[in-house]
Amino acid sequence: MNSEIITEQYLNKIVENLSQHQQHLMTSLKNLNADEMSKETELTKQLTLINTINVNVMRLRNLKRKIELKGNL
Repeated sequence: MNSEIITEQYLNKIVENLSQHQQHLMTSLKNLNADEMSKETELTKQLTLINTINVNVMRLRNLKRKIELKGNL
């Protein structure tokens, strides 16, 4: 892959990896016991950031698709 080009496949892979990490963090949150509740805020912050990044990567992917479709018309 050309390092200067961000492909749709590359963006899909990022979305997939971030989604897996979200699931891992959600599982970690669900499994916290009373002694680990101080970690809840940090895990929630991580989840918020990952959600934001994931949404923006999906927006970029969709924008690239839209541009490509317009170019093919």
